[in-house]
Amino acid sequence: MKKYLNIKNIAIAVLAIIILLEVVNPGGVVPGRQIKIDGKKYEVIKHTIDTVEVEKVKVVTKKGKDIVHEVVDVDTLVLKELQSVDSLAILKDYLAKVTYKDTLRLPDDLGTVAVTDIIHKNRIESRTFDAKVKERTITETTIVKELPKNQVYFGFDGGFNKADVVSHVGTGVMLKTKKDKIYQLGVGVANRTTDGTNGALSPYIGAGVYWKIKLKK
Repeated sequence: MKKYLNIKNIAIAVLAIIILLEVVNPGGVVPGRQIKIDGKKYEVIKHTIDTVEVEKVKVVTKKGKDIVHEVVDVDTLVLKELQSVDSLAILKDYLAKVTYKDTLRLPDDLGTVAVTDIIHKNRIESRTFDAKVKERTITETTIVKELPKNQVYFGFDGGFNKADVVSHVGTGVMLKTKKDKIYQLGVGVANRTTDGTNGALSPYIGAGVYWKIKLKK
């Protein structure tokens, strides 16, 4: 038995149960699942989570002079060492425009931010941000219904006919259960005419059981 109780077999069994629930219960609601709203229990009929993504694009370009920077004086000893270096090469490198591009990916696949820097004469000439960010709107909808409960009814009943006029008068109670079954108990008196003029009152006790009939729409 132990050889079957491994992680692989357990994972397969859990996956099979999830697939089975999805087939017999496509709404994604576990049958009989209940939640509390304001302290009162309700049965969940349907529960959905919808995610809508909208990509927003914004491009911002800043001039180099508008970017905070700091200039540090070069040590005189370093300048003396540079005298032996090819001045033309230094000047060529100084005058060249160098473009740096990088793309930053936001976590949870929320989008990207592309950064482009243009360097000229040892300064940032411009910086451009090209942001493509996804705005997510998550809507969670839960449809519930009140849990079935027992209900008690109290009332009166009576009957009429030609011979007795009032055939019977009674009172009773009805109990409607959570499963829509009705139990009825009543007491009263029946009036019976014996000779066409005179009559007699007879007490009676009655009871009954009713089942709900589901009709097709």
